[in-house]
Amino acid sequence: MKLLSTLAKPILAKPLSLMSLTCGALLCLGSFMASASNPEYNYLPANEVKQLQVEDKSVPALLRPWIGKKRLGLAIIVPAIGERADAPGLASYLRRELNSVGWATLAVTPPPLLDTHTEIEASDTASTAATPDTQQALLESQKIQLKQQDFMLASMAQLDTLGKHFAGKRMLVTIGDSANLIIELLETKRLPKPDLMVIVNPYSELESANQALPEKLAALSIPVLDIQSKDGTAQSLATQVQRLTLAPANTPTRYSQQVLALDLTLKVTWDDCLELIEGFATRINKAYPNG
Repeated sequence: MKLLSTLAKPILAKPLSLMSLTCGALLCLGSFMASASNPEYNYLPANEVKQLQVEDKSVPALLRPWIGKKRLGLAIIVPAIGERADAPGLASYLRRELNSVGWATLAVTPPPLLDTHTEIEASDTASTAATPDTQQALLESQKIQLKQQDFMLASMAQLDTLGKHFAGKRMLVTIGDSANLIIELLETKRLPKPDLMVIVNPYSELESANQALPEKLAALSIPVLDIQSKDGTAQSLATQVQRLTLAPANTPTRYSQQVLALDLTLKVTWDDCLELIEGFATRINKAYPNG
């Protein structure tokens, strides 16, 4: 806020120097270049749009500082697979609104959505119809999953540098099938543990992976807020009860499940999610205060 206040001071009425004009032109050029390289984000301030290098390509990540005196840490937001970093709906809303309740936000671009429908159907029946074709489909499905995991790991490995100015806890907010992807990476210890995690309608398109999700989630030794909406996918609704049943006993500082009364398409429900996350983070911070 101090930096913003400094920039907001009125400029004294005096002739502009050549240096001032040059600096102003360079700033405008820098902003234009940032927008030009990311035309899909030209509606955002240029300083919010950062770049990660994944698979020799530039992948956008969106960074916003906290607002006000409450500073709990950095919230890393992962929209559903195939979405943009500023995915419309809950992801975009939380990216902007968590800033005022103590969290800087860093929204990443999730792995691309690959054409997996045929491979998923075949891999789920491979155990009962073990033909060369179904076995090959299973291998292809596994390769796709590994590729998505590698994409996510390559992105996550670069986030410490972007978030280094925001001390405090690290909170992962993951949505849809990205939540399952993150759970698998944490369960296999390929991804370092965050201090707390929020999952929204977690699921996997692969039936066998979806069935394994509750046990993998219960095995995580981190505080988890599990949000389920009634308009979530059939796969996420199918595991809701088991996710709660298998949850560790020492809730709410370890696991808390909240079922939303309204659909996630409504802004009032986004407000509810924000309140749930704020309350959860407050409980965890009291139980495990920042150093």
